[in-house]
Amino acid sequence: MRPLDFAAMVGICLVWAVNAVASRYVIAVAGIPPLFLSAARFLLAALVLAPLLWPLPRPLLPVIATALLMGAGHFGLLLCGYGLVDASLAAILLQTGIPMTALFSALIIGERIGLQRMIGIAVALCGVLIVLWRPGNISMGAGAALVVLAAASLALGSVFLKRTQGMSPLRTQAWTATCSFPLLFLASARFETQQLAQVATNPTAFFGLLAFSAIIVTVISHTAYYRLLKLYDVSMVSSLTLMFPLMTVFLGILFLGERPSTGFWFGSVLALAGVAILLRQRTRVESALQE
Repeated sequence: MRPLDFAAMVGICLVWAVNAVASRYVIAVAGIPPLFLSAARFLLAALVLAPLLWPLPRPLLPVIATALLMGAGHFGLLLCGYGLVDASLAAILLQTGIPMTALFSALIIGERIGLQRMIGIAVALCGVLIVLWRPGNISMGAGAALVVLAAASLALGSVFLKRTQGMSPLRTQAWTATCSFPLLFLASARFETQQLAQVATNPTAFFGLLAFSAIIVTVISHTAYYRLLKLYDVSMVSSLTLMFPLMTVFLGILFLGERPSTGFWFGSVLALAGVAILLRQRTRVESALQE
């Protein structure tokens, strides 16, 4: 990967880490309903990016499926998970998306996994199982399951994105936001209550995170991430998100007072070691750029 693209990936991961910690605070402490927050985020992004929806992409169905997986599916589940688990734990669990992306990319678009990546996937999953081990803590288990499902949705969407043709990253984000917010508002109306009352109680937290997540995270950082997915192997780009959980753990300890357990640290080290093994394998695109 070229140095400028790697630097962009560092910035992307930092933005995601800040958003993860802020989202955990707004949902768990300020009490803003997560589905409503996610819906409002995508509505604002859709309004900003609306001119990019036309002309309609052809075929349209794969674009909509990709948008729902990477938008409503991923962020709706993830923000619900933030209400039940620490930001640090959520960040580690999201790394399950890396081996899932490798597996999906091999099954769907024929990217080669190889022995090294298979070992990395196995090590990473063992670490995640240790991190997940919470006997008797039902709410923690439910939150962890939501985060893992969010990771799976993003992994599958990332692979589908690789197959879409003629869509710029910013235009892809426009469709992601536009397809996602109606579904999320419907889900919020069905499963959440007192949305506006909670916003009125904590307007600064809500509108501050809304602006940051809609413009900085959705429009800027995810657009940059989609660009990298187009340039490099999906499994390579997803492996570089290794930086995101490390930054999130640090920020969670610093600003939220999170105190991970010994099992968390051991499992996290093992999970990230597996991700590092995945990262070591050079991709076909990277090799071509260096020639």
